[in-house]
Amino acid sequence: MSRNNKRRNKLLLLFIVVVPMVLAIIYYAFFSVNRYASTAQVVVVDSTGASSLTQQTAGAAILASSAKQISRQETIFLLSYLTSPDLLAVLEDKLKWHKHFAEQLSDPFYWIADEVSREDLFEYYQRLITVHVNELTGLLTIEVQGLTPEFAHSTLTEMLGQSQRFINDLSRQLATDQVSFAEDELVKARSDYEDKRAALIDFQSKNSILDAEAAAKSQAGIIATLEATLATEQANLKVLLATLNPNSPQVRQQKNRVNAIEKQLGFEKKALVSSSVDGHLNVVAADFRKLTVDAEVAEEAYKLSVSALQNAKIEANKNIHSLITVVQPNMPEDYTYPQKIYNLFTFLIILIFIYGITRFIIASIEDHRD
Repeated sequence: MSRNNKRRNKLLLLFIVVVPMVLAIIYYAFFSVNRYASTAQVVVVDSTGASSLTQQTAGAAILASSAKQISRQETIFLLSYLTSPDLLAVLEDKLKWHKHFAEQLSDPFYWIADEVSREDLFEYYQRLITVHVNELTGLLTIEVQGLTPEFAHSTLTEMLGQSQRFINDLSRQLATDQVSFAEDELVKARSDYEDKRAALIDFQSKNSILDAEAAAKSQAGIIATLEATLATEQANLKVLLATLNPNSPQVRQQKNRVNAIEKQLGFEKKALVSSSVDGHLNVVAADFRKLTVDAEVAEEAYKLSVSALQNAKIEANKNIHSLITVVQPNMPEDYTYPQKIYNLFTFLIILIFIYGITRFIIASIEDHRD
């Protein structure tokens, strides 16, 4: 290896590995700010699971046995809320979260100005709040960083309190929406039933009839009786005509009887059967039947709506969710971040890797030149 190559490799080692490592050591020794982390573990359960989980201490194994009581959907909602601008606004209002971190000026990587946009502040917030959900157990692990142990603990405690309110409000809103929808449907069904029933009553009053179908059946029975009587009287008339003079009093009397029955039968049929004239029993009965069916359907829908409302109230009570704190927020004694030795060792490995790649690329270029 030539002297120029050795000198070049030393320069590469100096500027790619040594100088960055010295700067990293200086940063971690004099400028990096210690950050304390408070952690907690929570889980969202429905009303049936809350009573059993409150009696449990901790452990994923215990939670796994109660997995059917975990509310997965609300857990996802809570995960989004914990890393949302809404919760950051609450922390700002109650704990002056931004001011706490703006007070440190030594660490350039975790410095934030007193005046920043909401977007920049939220991005900074997401760097210091970590939320992990266990897909198997539904357990949420929350880690909050602070410049002091007390602030980290207070922040996490406030976040859990706000999370409990969020879950309560969410459960209440879902239950209220479900019951409100059932109540609206009940009001519509009751109004429709009352309208149909009023129409039926008005129809009965207008036609002075309680049950048009029964009246039509009764009228049909009268016609059938008259037809049978007419047939009998006509047979009697034939017998008289066979033995007596057509002008005899008995024959004339029998003819009058037959004519009277025929007129009465015609009147009864006309009263019963009509295709267009209002007031005839077949028209009245058809209209009455339609109104009766409409009223019965409306009544059935009203009954179903009453039942649906009761079921909605029962389900709403069942679907109340609670936030159970499995592991309470801890008060850290030692700082958690930065992990100086680990970070420096990792950084050194990366620099050595970059140094090796750079030497390989330079050597390849020189080989091609030769």
